Amino acid sequence: MIHSYPFLTKAVSLSILLSTLMTVRVLGDGFPSVSDNPKQPGFNLVLEQRAADLCIDPGDAKVVKIAADCLSGDIERITGMKPRITTDPRGLSENTVLIGTVGKSALIDGLIQKGKLVAKGIQGKWESFVVETVTDPLPGVHKALVIAGSDRRGTAFGVFSLCEAIGVSPWVWWADVAPSHRDTLIVGPGPFVSKPPSVKYRGIFINDEDWGLQPWAAKTFEPETGDIGPKTYAKVFELLLRLKANYIWPAMHKCTKPFNQFPENRVVADHYAIVMGSSHAEPMLRNNVREWTGPKEDWNYEKNPDGVKAYWEQRVRENGAYENSYTVGMRGIHDNSMPGGSTSADKVAILQRVIADQRAMLAQYANPKVEQVPQIFVPYKEVLLLYQNGLKVPDDVTLVWPDDNHGYLRQLSNPVEQKRSGGAGVYYHLSYWGKPEDYLWLCTVPPALIWEEMSKAYDYGARTVWVANVGDIKPGELGMEFFLRMAWDITPWNENAQLTFLKQWAERDFGKEQAGEIAAIMDEYYRLNQSAKPEHMQEAKFTSNYNEIGQRLQRFSTLVAKANSLYEKLPAEKRDGFYEMVVYPVRCSALMNVKHLSPSLEQGQTAHEQIQAETKYFNEGLLGGKWRYVMSANPRDRAVYQKLNPGAKRATEDDLPAALASAKNSTISSIEAEHPTRKTDAGEAKWKVIPGLGRTGDSVALLPTTATIPDAATLEYRFSAAKAGPAKVLVYCLPTHATYPGKQLRYSTSIDGEPPKVVSIDTREFSAEWSTNVLRAAAIGISEHSFASTGTHLLKIHPLDPGVVFDKIVIDQGELKPSHLGPPETVSR
Repeated sequence: MIHSYPFLTKAVSLSILLSTLMTVRVLGDGFPSVSDNPKQPGFNLVLEQRAADLCIDPGDAKVVKIAADCLSGDIERITGMKPRITTDPRGLSENTVLIGTVGKSALIDGLIQKGKLVAKGIQGKWESFVVETVTDPLPGVHKALVIAGSDRRGTAFGVFSLCEAIGVSPWVWWADVAPSHRDTLIVGPGPFVSKPPSVKYRGIFINDEDWGLQPWAAKTFEPETGDIGPKTYAKVFELLLRLKANYIWPAMHKCTKPFNQFPENRVVADHYAIVMGSSHAEPMLRNNVREWTGPKEDWNYEKNPDGVKAYWEQRVRENGAYENSYTVGMRGIHDNSMPGGSTSADKVAILQRVIADQRAMLAQYANPKVEQVPQIFVPYKEVLLLYQNGLKVPDDVTLVWPDDNHGYLRQLSNPVEQKRSGGAGVYYHLSYWGKPEDYLWLCTVPPALIWEEMSKAYDYGARTVWVANVGDIKPGELGMEFFLRMAWDITPWNENAQLTFLKQWAERDFGKEQAGEIAAIMDEYYRLNQSAKPEHMQEAKFTSNYNEIGQRLQRFSTLVAKANSLYEKLPAEKRDGFYEMVVYPVRCSALMNVKHLSPSLEQGQTAHEQIQAETKYFNEGLLGGKWRYVMSANPRDRAVYQKLNPGAKRATEDDLPAALASAKNSTISSIEAEHPTRKTDAGEAKWKVIPGLGRTGDSVALLPTTATIPDAATLEYRFSAAKAGPAKVLVYCLPTHATYPGKQLRYSTSIDGEPPKVVSIDTREFSAEWSTNVLRAAAIGISEHSFASTGTHLLKIHPLDPGVVFDKIVIDQGELKPSHLGPPETVSR
């Protein structure tokens, strides 16, 4: 059980971490390391209380100056020494950092012409950079650390890579991750040449901001505008650059003024070199919720094409000179069905005309070569049906495939679509408002799931645009970062991504000594919340095995104790960040489980009050109220967040329904899918265990999903039957979807060599079965068999389609039904 604990409003005694010589690298990157050993060979960024100068070209892009300012500030954060920033190459210090863009910086171009800097590896490439130490580059400069970008963002990403390498987290401001003090910073030998990013446009969608980001910006951070305005967006854009992202769909709910209502917003975006887009429901950079001021019935291209067209043209005229990505097509005013057309064919014809007219205005106001203007089409909800019914999207327009709002991609490009010049992308949810239930409070989408789905997307050609719905940004820091890290460079990540990422993140942000423990805490956090999100606790089913409730609460209690203990061990300056990214989500998810699962009403009520107190501390106690109004433990006033009814009866084992009571008496062999007696790979297709992805353990899948599935690729499980007769084999799978229309999502089961039984687990979105699968994080397939005898038997499982991910196998000889099942008690065999 969770015990009461004091809220963290005063300092306590600390055990200080041992001080060791530091060597820091950029998370998931090959950037040169930075050491605080003064005897280390390399470039002296800070040595003996002297910081190298930073020199930029005055004619370079504004984002270069912004990045240099951030680097100067970060060096001061680490060492107390603030480097001088200058645009004058005369009178520089003996050690100087030269920062600039190829073709935009006379300093950089001069070094290339003299043969001092080899930029062949980045010239003409997208968002690439080189970092190299150069000897005697300019009069009076003995050594220069050169950071040169192929374009303006490439330069900025090179600078921010150095910021991270010296020990400054991308979350230094947004999650208050304080860097450790160092007196010396020596940049290791280069050269380092970055690759172009794996995905061209990588970014976020700020959404459902009503309960966090908007009230915080309006009342706390930016009261002068009373909204999410240019001051807030400048901080968002800096965060994106630190995470090597370049793209945003801005906040668009009715509570927020439209992005372009503040003319400074698009200027700030340009200064930070962030590509502006808009969501699937906002064509042509228009926020229809607040910007369409005409009668609602006039939002109809069939009846009012001239009015709607003029509305779009105004925005393209205003913003056409900036770097944008335009969403083409049309939906209702706020994510509703497109008005007009009485049949599907009518709607397709209208939408075909819409897209043609939109491209004509892009050619007029943005670029006559319209195929060079970044455009996306998002086949979301009913628009997907129109696309499937014959809508022709121009080949250069990027198809952005959405997930089902709960982390499972609906479909990806088929072989013909993979040849489109515009390529494909993904719109992915780490936060969601909608059916079957919201998850707007805590971010619990496991990095393991993000890896499984997004690596599949990449394999199927989704490499042009990745955008994640991150809600209010906080407390979704980890999911957001991992998603963007994969988009920047997908190559370091494999099926072990969850723990690998968590260890690297924990070491970077909180120190090497505690990194393993912190990573283990967050790994367990994701595992526990994958089976039932805190926001879904009223819908969760655990009563097929009553002991599981106690085991779950005990695991949460242990998790909280570990998080609390580590908090006490951390240096004082590390605590705020640790509270925001670890303690608050761990405590509150645990408390929500106590609230709804504890047999004691009193304990449930106490847990509810503790959630309110934790949230109050987050908003008011941290850093003197820096985050006041940013955290709500009651988004959308859903029943799951409300105080418990004083008369509510708590469930006990004696209260199990009769069907469940009979299910308890079933004879069950329960086997974690990742522990087969034997597995058989075949050709390119290999069985891979995905740690951290599963309701009770890990998962196993045949990868890559693009490989041909040979008949020989099987999983085998030996088990014992206590009696002869009929039996069911229930296979828990991840509730994924078929890769594209024409594909299915099937597997087969066979016991003791019998003819295989084929099972399909694909579901129709928004169906009752899909809703059940989403809430329990499992699609359960059932096949019927019969045992001629007791004793040992052999089960073979074979995937028939790509994308099937196996979690658990249950062999039942009783009356157990899927509706009874939460995750059964694990008995590995």
